[in-house]
Amino acid sequence: MPNTYPVISMINGQPTFEKPLQTILAGLERGGAIRLLSPADYVTHRQVAWWKGILLPALAKDSGDSVGYWETKLKLAVLPDDFAPYYVPLGKQVFPIIPSITKLSKKKMNMLIEGSVQQLNEWGFLWVTLPDESLRK
Repeated sequence: MPNTYPVISMINGQPTFEKPLQTILAGLERGGAIRLLSPADYVTHRQVAWWKGILLPALAKDSGDSVGYWETKLKLAVLPDDFAPYYVPLGKQVFPIIPSITKLSKKKMNMLIEGSVQQLNEWGFLWVTLPDESLRK
């Protein structure tokens, strides 16, 4: 996971971080990049990182089913209207496609996360809890 440095405060119009900016910039490598996120985008980025990087892999490891299986199952169980499949013809076959989470707003992504935790608890995955900021590295 790439390093992320949230803006802690603004002093004279300049952002401050947990580390000096020069230290952060020293970590860059040729071919790397800097990505700027608005506050709303940053929250959404963290939501997607938790969903794709923590929840789904943990479910796959625990159950033996694939990440794709869990992603589809939870999308359809929690927000079926938002993830109704659309169909794509290819040759003589038609394939159902489940929309990506990238189409969700921050509010809808939060609904997906909270609803997934609740649904998984109902399915017996009691170890699944909402993201906890104190557990972040």
